Amino acid sequence: MRSKMFLLTGVLAISAMSNAAEPKKDVKFTEVPYGACAKEMTVEVKDGKILSFSAVRGCPGNLNAISKLLPGMEVDKVIALLDDNPCSGAPIKGLSSCMDNLVEMLKYHVNGEGDGHTAELRKKQRAQKIAFSYNGHVCSGCGLCDSQFS
Repeated sequence: MRSKMFLLTGVLAISAMSNAAEPKKDVKFTEVPYGACAKEMTVEVKDGKILSFSAVRGCPGNLNAISKLLPGMEVDKVIALLDDNPCSGAPIKGLSSCMDNLVEMLKYHVNGEGDGHTAELRKKQRAQKIAFSYNGHVCSGCGLCDSQFS
């Protein structure tokens, strides 16, 4: 009787694990970042690894370097390395960056976590009571203009 109970418990545990939501491993998405200088980001993930990353506008040197470094990396490793990485030149100073957006996008599209990058970054903004004005300006962080973000 005891061995049957043990076997039944094992079968139920395996069944529960197989019914759990599996993270998406193969996705491709293009999103508009929130509170960051890049205008658009495209990411392709296959077998849980970044296949490609590209960004339109933003800091060209940094984003080009990132697009060379990320391919082949595990999504979970990228999330661990780049989470909470603020950008001093971003419109929401100290809160958001292209990499923060990328992390939230990966969590949402690949792991099925959160409500999407815009919602998650806005939650952080509200929690920190950060006010800002963006006025449609797209900043590359080059420091050549006199634009002020508050």
